[in-house]
Amino acid sequence: MTQTINFNGITGEILTFSGHGNYLVVALSDNVSVCLTKSNKWNWEETDDVDPPFKAFVTYIGCQNHSQAQLILEWAMSNGCEFDIGKGEDQPRPSKRIRDKNKFPIELKIRGLTSELVCAFV
Repeated sequence: MTQTINFNGITGEILTFSGHGNYLVVALSDNVSVCLTKSNKWNWEETDDVDPPFKAFVTYIGCQNHSQAQLILEWAMSNGCEFDIGKGEDQPRPSKRIRDKNKFPIELKIRGLTSELVCAFV
């Protein structure tokens, strides 16, 4: 049976979770996932728009190719997101947290998107 959680009015499918229960990876669509955390030790975006006890999240957006990834990166930056270039966060990587990895083989990890922007993107 599929487990779900509410994220800002969207019912997301839980793809994976940590053994200690501190985080969940939740698919909001085939190419958008969020990683939710209870502790927020990584200083992610905080929100009240998710089922308790989770309080912070980071967004993963799957892309079909590098051109699409560049457009999404520009959109995210225009919405106030920053990327740690030293860690290569401005570069797409092989999809790990996206539901449809065949259709979206690369992903961007995006910090700083609000829950409203994530839902508008979905």
